[in-house]
Amino acid sequence: MHKIYFLLGGARSGKSSYAEELASSIPGRVAYLATAKITDSEMEKRVEIHRMRRPGGWKTIELKDKFLKPGKLKELNLEGTEVLIVDCITNLLYRLLEDHQLDQLSIIPNQVEQKIEQEVSDYFDYFCTYIKTIKADVILVSNEVGMGLVPPYPLGRVFRDLMGTINKQLALVADEAYFFIAGTRQRLK
Repeated sequence: MHKIYFLLGGARSGKSSYAEELASSIPGRVAYLATAKITDSEMEKRVEIHRMRRPGGWKTIELKDKFLKPGKLKELNLEGTEVLIVDCITNLLYRLLEDHQLDQLSIIPNQVEQKIEQEVSDYFDYFCTYIKTIKADVILVSNEVGMGLVPPYPLGRVFRDLMGTINKQLALVADEAYFFIAGTRQRLK
């Protein structure tokens, strides 16, 4: 029986290190789906740190834009994979939103927001169905972004709300869920 693990927490809380530890403890071949898009030197540095931590025998799949379309995840070529890490869902949401250029709007019209919510909902409905059907243990890493201040700009508020909705959806499909804070983890389910 394959399991879905959901690891949730703030920045630098220990989620990714634990995901790697957990993957190493499960027998079998590991694939690492890296969802980040390098947009600046700070992100490049973060990605490089993650790359250096990964064992050499793991297969790394860097998310390409085509996989942001529902249905395309089947083409990831996970043949022989027994453990899949998806790090991280927060970057995946960013990738889904970036084409909408919401950062350039001072107000997001309701119909635009509803369209985006529907697109994101459709994608993650498909994503959840997909991870339940693959023949591998799946480790999902995501950020909890809703515990701080309300962002003072529209993109931040939309992002925070969507991330909260996605995290609830992933927690529902997960067999085990953990919350990370200050390098410690708490089992939620």
